[in-house]
Amino acid sequence: MINIFGCVNHLGNQYELLKLAKRGEVKFHYLENNVRRWSKYSSRPEPTTWLSPDEFEWVTHYEKGKYDLAILHVDQQHVDPRIGKGQLYRQLNEVIQDVPKIVINHGTPLWDDFYTEDLVINGGIVHTPRGVFPLDGMKQLVGDNFMVVNSYESVDRWGWGYPLIHGIDPDEWYDLPKEPRVVLSLSPGGLDKYYNRELITAIKGAVHERTGLDVYHVNVNINFEQDNWEQYKRFIGSSLINLSPYKDSPMPRSRTEAMMSGAVVLSSKYHGASEFIEHGVDGFIVPDNPLSYANAIHGLLNGNYREALLMGQRARVKAEKLFHVERYLDDLDFIIKEVAAGRRPEWSGEKIW
Repeated sequence: MINIFGCVNHLGNQYELLKLAKRGEVKFHYLENNVRRWSKYSSRPEPTTWLSPDEFEWVTHYEKGKYDLAILHVDQQHVDPRIGKGQLYRQLNEVIQDVPKIVINHGTPLWDDFYTEDLVINGGIVHTPRGVFPLDGMKQLVGDNFMVVNSYESVDRWGWGYPLIHGIDPDEWYDLPKEPRVVLSLSPGGLDKYYNRELITAIKGAVHERTGLDVYHVNVNINFEQDNWEQYKRFIGSSLINLSPYKDSPMPRSRTEAMMSGAVVLSSKYHGASEFIEHGVDGFIVPDNPLSYANAIHGLLNGNYREALLMGQRARVKAEKLFHVERYLDDLDFIIKEVAAGRRPEWSGEKIW
């Protein structure tokens, strides 16, 4: 049994990660007194509602000698020591010295116009109107820990890292009869250029002008009961079209959820999307132009509607093949066992597609 210490960070990622405990070879111990909390109001089921005490427990602190491995989380904003977002990582990374650590990096070096990518990666001295301060850089922040990233492109962008592509359970995502609805799932928070927010705003306007439809933006103009994940999945599963126009989000989970739900995905080309979405067959790769999105949606709704439904079916088949939770757990299991044993696996360059 491998005992793994962790803390709440990215619920979508961690909900799938914790499923590894169901295989009976690991137990997760998660820090309870954290700024980010997992409760009945969170966007994924709280772990103790679906994992046994032998698979998961909440703990109040890190206890030296109790664990075999720790899994911590960062993104590009953690490199700024003035931002509170990175303080928990820094403190835990300093405290945990007796076991190997995996650091899952959920971001890329892009931080809008705030810092250059070189600064985010390598650190340096930053001059501001309020004075001068040092920026750590991801290399210093991660140090000798084993860094995992969420896309193949992220390996190149950071200059190192082991790619782990997410997976979800097809039985949890519903391919329901589709309504002519256009959906975008993105938190209202986060970096603007990273998520292409200027383009998203323009797409909403162009789609309304071209089709008369409003884009349903989850958590902006459409909300669900906070504890009703089922309601969210049924909404996604009954929506025909899903937008994923993001600039630098590595492998957006919402896009995979839509594909697994049989929706037609309109995606930007970034982070390998054009390598696994076959344009016009099981989705669309759309340029960063709001009219291109609006015209594609108009064509889907006013052209061969049956073909649009078939395209969504092909997307689900593709998602089951590439993004199945069992493939993800196999990859995760390999990384955990290697790092816990003191080894540092190297990515072969092979991709899941």
